[in-house]
Amino acid sequence: MADSINPSNAGFDAVFDKKKSIIYGIILGVISFVLGLLVLFIVKDLASFWGVMSMSFVVNTGVFVFISAVLSFSLRKANGGYWSFSIALKSIFMMLAISTIISTIGTQLYVNFINPTLQEKVVTHTINVTIEYMEKNNIPDEIIDSKIAELEKQVDSIGKITFGQIFKGLAITLLFQFVFALLLSALTKREKLVFKQEPN
Repeated sequence: MADSINPSNAGFDAVFDKKKSIIYGIILGVISFVLGLLVLFIVKDLASFWGVMSMSFVVNTGVFVFISAVLSFSLRKANGGYWSFSIALKSIFMMLAISTIISTIGTQLYVNFINPTLQEKVVTHTINVTIEYMEKNNIPDEIIDSKIAELEKQVDSIGKITFGQIFKGLAITLLFQFVFALLLSALTKREKLVFKQEPN
């Protein structure tokens, strides 16, 4: 008789814990919401053009990806330390989806009802910083005018976002989160090895 090592998927469905995925999703959602507001408050007073342009990506994307990865590994540990790709995908996507819903709804409520002038301040400041940067770098007037018109459209749209637009944006974000969940699932997958006896 010979022994061989094979990855076993048996019992992984029993390890999948929806409750923990929901809890981690709520935690990530609150963190994401706070990060989003932090970016808005910093950007509205930031003098650097490149700082304004990169702040959202660095914080909302870079920091979010790092925290999501850390929580994914923690979620795997909470689920017993081992999980198959499919269970990882279910757990991580549930976490990311809940996070996205919480941060999206929370942000919309804050900028539309609690502090409705915040977005306008951010966009107006972005316009001023952009004009200053372009003028310093001798950018042609037609390009400056085009950029200003684009940013002014954002100002005009503030407070006019409909439920349909929010739902559409949420659906697109969830699609990206699913792709992100696929990557995190591949990264965190760890299947339990078992010894299986085979005849010589």
